Amino acid sequence: MKLKLKLKLKLVTQFFLIFSILILIPLIILFGYTYTKMSSMIRENILASTEQAFNQSTSFISYKIGRLYNTSNSLVIDNNLTSILLKDPDNYPLPNQIQDMEILRTYAYSYQHNIDISDIEIYLNDDFIYSNDKKNIYPISALDNSKWLATIKDRNMRYFWTPYSYISSNDTNFVALGKSIINPGDYTDIIGYLFIKFNKSDLEDILNKINSNPQSFSCIVNSFNDVIATSNMDLCLKYKNIINSTYPSDNTSLKKLNLKFNDIYIQSTYIDKTDWRIINIVPYSTINSKITNQRIYLIFIVLIFGGTALFVGYKFFGSITKRLSKVINGMRDVHADNLDNFIKSDEDNKDDELGELINNYNYMISKMSKLVSDQYKYGKAVKNAELKALQSQINPHFLYNTLDMINWMSYKNMNSEISTAVKSLAKFYKLSLNKGNDLTYIGDELDHVSLYVKIQNMRYRNRISLEINISEEINNYLIPKITLQPIVENSISHGILAKGNVNGKITISGDILNDEIYLNVYDDGIGIEKEKLPLLLSSEEIETNGSGYGLKNINQRLTLLYGESYGLSFNSTYGYGTTVTIKLPLINKTENDEIL
Repeated sequence: MKLKLKLKLKLVTQFFLIFSILILIPLIILFGYTYTKMSSMIRENILASTEQAFNQSTSFISYKIGRLYNTSNSLVIDNNLTSILLKDPDNYPLPNQIQDMEILRTYAYSYQHNIDISDIEIYLNDDFIYSNDKKNIYPISALDNSKWLATIKDRNMRYFWTPYSYISSNDTNFVALGKSIINPGDYTDIIGYLFIKFNKSDLEDILNKINSNPQSFSCIVNSFNDVIATSNMDLCLKYKNIINSTYPSDNTSLKKLNLKFNDIYIQSTYIDKTDWRIINIVPYSTINSKITNQRIYLIFIVLIFGGTALFVGYKFFGSITKRLSKVINGMRDVHADNLDNFIKSDEDNKDDELGELINNYNYMISKMSKLVSDQYKYGKAVKNAELKALQSQINPHFLYNTLDMINWMSYKNMNSEISTAVKSLAKFYKLSLNKGNDLTYIGDELDHVSLYVKIQNMRYRNRISLEINISEEINNYLIPKITLQPIVENSISHGILAKGNVNGKITISGDILNDEIYLNVYDDGIGIEKEKLPLLLSSEEIETNGSGYGLKNINQRLTLLYGESYGLSFNSTYGYGTTVTIKLPLINKTENDEIL
């Protein structure tokens, strides 16, 4: 057995449920907030991880430098080395020189087993026969034209960390620590030089681990701004001027530097026991590219959910528009005196506000058709008045304009306004029908006209102010239904709106005099010219475009019901406003069985 679940919800509830799905505005706000937060987190994480990698790499390089420095200290103060270098070449037999050469070689080889050391070179007196061995041992004169030797002499230094190109211009793959070997008996006497060589690639491997992005790079430069090692030589040359002007401070964190074409983050620090400084440069575009990727993912998510919501909303509002169009087309048929166009109600939505409106429309059309048939059959004047009264219940022009307004609101996604308008319109026609009774309480009639003004204010942007000064005693007496609304409609259409784009006020008041009720409808509109006042209730009455049920018909209905002494009267001053007075007998529920 197939169960069909019918969800009977009010229209405003349906709007709420749909717009719980159609969360475009919250989704956009969420996107903006998430993107901002995520961008900040990505930027902070990249900068923090880069700073951490930089500090770790700097510490590791300092550790390796420290080990090499300590090794060099052990070598240059070793008695075996210094005692050989202090020997007099003139009193140095050849067998002893050969023996010492082997000692020096063995000594150098023993340290070359260190994982950090590539080679050890000892530069000594040229007069030693083995000074030209060029296997760990070199003549001291080979350094005469080197930049390294010139530097330590100019700066009065005992050691200097150097690219090996400062010693041999043909070799750029090594870095060396060059250190003077001092005569233990005379600290002013340099008896030789010691160089500990290590691979430049060892430094480059460490630098490569600082940054994961190919557009970021790190480098080590010395006090001459010569590059010792770098993770990317092309980028190093590109930012050469910035590197040359960057000197470390106490704060080694990344700092933003604004350039003409591309902002960068830069950090630097000195390496202990050297004249080197390590510099790390991260272009802002590398961080922004990762943020952009996340933005694309977010946009993609927003488009999927937003597109789905829009599609669902389009289908939903399309169904509302379709139902409204049926009612509008039905109103057009009423204009054309076709009373046979009944609207088929959708079974799944017949209990919402639009469904109630369609049901009321169908009921009124059926009632109108019956009254037309009765008028044709019996030809009575009272039936004719009732027909016109029922036509005013539908008021095709007003209903058409209101539905057109709701239709416009639906395209603008004005959910709350649509709900208010539909509820007001449904209640307006419910009061118009009055369960088929011709008489209604004056209080309900005032509610009826208040709903009418409320709907018109939605159309005319609250240009009409309605004030009601009626006592509760009067509210409990009866009045023919739809008496006040056509009068107020004329006050709006031919009074207030005729003055142009200004606001207006309508006041409804009432008194009881001599067992008769006098209701006054005053508007501060354009008023009526004195010579036209007598024509309002005559056969020459000017057509009222906004109402299908004119003042003459109201007066005729009142006189038919209560006699010639009752009906409408007018007082107007052109340019200042109009007062319509309705004279009624005192009729309450106990005196008349035709009640709500």
